[in-house]
Parts: sequence; structure tokens; C-alpha cells
Amino acid sequence: MNQHAKVTALFFSPTGGTRAYVEEIAGAMSDHVETWDLTRPEVRRQSRSFGSDEVVVLGVPVYYGRVPEVEGLLDGLTGSDTPAVLAAVYGNRAIDDALAELADLCAARGFRPVAAGEFIAPHTFSAKIGAGRPDEADREAARALGKQASDKLDKPDWTQPQLPGKRPYREFQVAPFYPEGDSRCVQCGACVRTCPVEAISSQDPRQTDSERCLRCLACVRACPTGSRAVRSMAYDATVDKLEHALVQPRQPQLYL
Repeated sequence: MNQHAKVTALFFSPTGGTRAYVEEIAGAMSDHVETWDLTRPEVRRQSRSFGSDEVVVLGVPVYYGRVPEVEGLLDGLTGSDTPAVLAAVYGNRAIDDALAELADLCAARGFRPVAAGEFIAPHTFSAKIGAGRPDEADREAARALGKQASDKLDKPDWTQPQLPGKRPYREFQVAPFYPEGDSRCVQCGACVRTCPVEAISSQDPRQTDSERCLRCLACVRACPTGSRAVRSMAYDATVDKLEHALVQPRQPQLYL
């Protein structure tokens, strides 16, 4: 693949881990990378078409073993037999059906998966799980995926990779807890601006729409006063269980 070919980096990345991997992959494929941050609702509401002579690198985090249930996540994107490099980023637990689902979603919108990778970032519920990821070895694996995908595209008869996952996909389960603000809220709006699914009202930022909330906890990280948090015994028990179970670091896997 020509290093000067146009590559577009597309990612849904509430806490930044997925974006880091997608940018490494795309940067290894081309000197000319356009970025579309699908984390932002206003970007998802835009439309973008891609030709067969372009390449997209698309990454999402893994939630409950699936692609996040985000309204209109890929609705604005249309390919025309456009090659796609896929990345699924998870919190050191398991990839489950996320890559298979992402490949199916892409195929339905006119994209043709050429390569894919599964990568590790800190877990949404606990920064202790997957701490320090992506590290340099992770970034090198992402760059290797980009380079190998480029080499594969030089072959006129390239085939799609075999990806892990089952169909039908596992049931999407939503945690029974979610973040809210307390009396320390100063209504600065940081959480409102950060929320990728508009689940926090600007009128009362202490409240969260539990039906819309992804449990990504990006708002907790963005809150400057510590007002936003998950205050739930079920959450505390879940974090304790995960921190004890997910001690062994998992490693990236590439599919070509």
C-alpha cells in the first residue's frame, strides 16, 4: 500500500485507550491520516462516504463482550468496498464477540475488513486493571498491525481475516450501577461535555439518565471536584472481584 494513500482513523473512545491504538495503527499505514472522533455525538450525526481507494482504521472499546450500544454509532459512515482495519480494546478480561460484531457492522455499511487486532487498556471500572496500557510493546503491536495490513493490501486477491467470536452474539448486559454527582458539584459542565451519549443534563449535572448511560465513567475522570462517582455496594463488589480475577496481563492479538 502506498504510504501516501488516504487513511481515516475512526474511533469511539470515551477514556482515550482506543484512540491511542487506532492512531498508532493509522500512523503506520500512511503519512496522511484524517481523524474522526466518533466519541462526540455531533460527529456521529455527520455523514461521511469512503471509496474503494481509501482505507479506514476503526476502533471501539469492548463493553460486556460486545460493541458498545451507542445510538447511531456507525450510521453516518458509508463505504464502497472500502478496506477496514478493525481494533477492539478491552480491559484485560476478554474480547468475547466484539470483533465479530464490529466486522458484521462494518460489512453492513460497505466496508471490507482486511485486518484486525485486539488490544488492552485500563478497565473502565478500575484503573488498577490494565494499568499502564498501552505500553510500548502494545504500541509496537498496533504499528505492526498497520504495517502488515498495508502489505496485505498490496496483494490484489487479499482475503478477510478469521476473527474470534460467536453468532448470535452474547447478550449485552448493562451494569445495575451508574455514576452520579453529589453536593460537591459546582455545575462546571465538564461531565456534560465529556459524556459521549448525552446522559447528563446541563440543568442538573448531578443527575444521570441511567437508560442512556454507558457506564464508561468518563465523567468521573473529568470531574474536577470529585463530585461524580459510582456509589454502590454492587459496584464495589464488582471492582473487588475483577481486581482479584484479572491479575495476569493479557497480550495483543493480530488477525490478518
